[in-house]
Amino acid sequence: MKLEEKYIPPSSRLMADYTNEEQKILQYFSYEPSLEQARARHESLKGHPVDRKRLASIIAGYMEPFGISQAARQNLTRFEEGASVVVTGQQAGLLTGPLYTVHKAISSILLAKEASEKLSSPVVPVFWIAGEDHDLAEICHVYRETNGRVEKLNYPHAKLGKCAASQAPLKTDEIEAFLDEYFRSLPETAHTKEIRSLVFSHLGRAATFTAFFASLLNHFFEKEGLLFIDAANEQLRAYESGFFSKLIEKSGAIAKTVVETESALQADGYTAGIDAKQEAAHLFITIEGERLLLERDGSRFTVKNTELSYTEQELLDIAKHEPERLSNNVVTRPLMQDLVFPVLAFVGGPGEIAYWAALKGAFELMGMEMPIVMPRLSVSLIDRRTAALLGKRELSFEDVVVERKIPQLRNELLDHIRDEETEAKIDEVKRGLAEEYEELISRLASVSAGLTPLAEKNLRIHLGQLDFLKQKLQDEVAIQNSTQFNQLSAIENALLPEAGLQERIYNPIPFLNQYGKALVEDLLALPMKYDKTHKIVIL
Repeated sequence: MKLEEKYIPPSSRLMADYTNEEQKILQYFSYEPSLEQARARHESLKGHPVDRKRLASIIAGYMEPFGISQAARQNLTRFEEGASVVVTGQQAGLLTGPLYTVHKAISSILLAKEASEKLSSPVVPVFWIAGEDHDLAEICHVYRETNGRVEKLNYPHAKLGKCAASQAPLKTDEIEAFLDEYFRSLPETAHTKEIRSLVFSHLGRAATFTAFFASLLNHFFEKEGLLFIDAANEQLRAYESGFFSKLIEKSGAIAKTVVETESALQADGYTAGIDAKQEAAHLFITIEGERLLLERDGSRFTVKNTELSYTEQELLDIAKHEPERLSNNVVTRPLMQDLVFPVLAFVGGPGEIAYWAALKGAFELMGMEMPIVMPRLSVSLIDRRTAALLGKRELSFEDVVVERKIPQLRNELLDHIRDEETEAKIDEVKRGLAEEYEELISRLASVSAGLTPLAEKNLRIHLGQLDFLKQKLQDEVAIQNSTQFNQLSAIENALLPEAGLQERIYNPIPFLNQYGKALVEDLLALPMKYDKTHKIVIL
């Protein structure tokens, strides 16, 4: 395993300016994206009202069914004794979801270690699972490469309705058939049986999407002591009861400041992506198993697209007696995280950091300041086959991902191998046919004007057939040179699938299948710098 670190320009202006610490965007955050001010943030957390013993017990209770490693127990003890935390999180995707989920966990672990050294005080990593999310379409799929194409394999989720991922049951027959089909699409390697057995063993212990997700991630990071908590956990919800009350009471002010900040961001040339509205409550309520959005209508809270509504006091009663019925959205989730945990730093992806840019005023309304917001590490894994093809084509990672050279090379190859003489002959026939038809149409028109459209249509048909013949000629030439085209497609599918970074498309399983089950452990052992460079790992 070999590590290279290269600067890859961020895809958005906001992230480019944020990672380059431009003041224009930094004004929307409390800290710069580095640990330079970690001590100041650490000092500000000393007054955090966390009930460490109770919260540690809740985390332990959640993790117990998945197995709590010795390292995790040590981190629980450190937390209970006063450690601050580095938090990251993600929805409960199938097979851990896209690779960036693993990268987030790695980022939080490395950052917590770095912060511990800088502060000479323990900092522990925590993974906040967004099990409350009900958009199952976002998590119920995997991508695979088959026959030179990247395709999406969807798990049938529509019948589950709008229930949260933590309540969405995994039907054994269906999910096993789905994963069997997925594994059949992977190349058989020395590691395939072991990786398949690993996945199915964790599936066998999981009743929901979130449990399957947590079980796999816990396995990958047990030696590092990564702590997990599900946002939908009922004991955590009970702990959050008073915090929900504060969010309800301040919902109008929160909505106002987020709308105003988004407008300011837009004026500065940025996009937060929340598209917040003044009437938003930024909370969900669960009714008969469905998670439904709340909005404010005057002094009442209404359930979007229904006739249901609540007074503020009625919602406060729910927060007090049935907090498990309430949940957060993208605006209130960061607030809740910091109300629950003494967060030294939050690790997020580009989309999340764009959301956070609109939240400084909301944090201040809750009597808090934003934690240090750190971009997650961005990583691309290059297997041996891809590395060999890059070498054969004399291409660098930047050529493929930054310069986007594959389409250009594909066109150059086609130009090089095409049968130009035969194509020219087809074009010559088209020109001659058009000239002959010009005289023919004139003769037909002299007989009857009604024959002109028929003759013109007839010409278009003949010309279309010649175009079709030319395309088939090009296709046949391409087939005869398919090896070269397939190699270019293989490189593109590996590093830039669906025109995006690999980490946003593929889950870790294809790479575990190639490398072995020690992949995550070995990635953590690499000397990665926590900076703005992209990590290129040659397996």
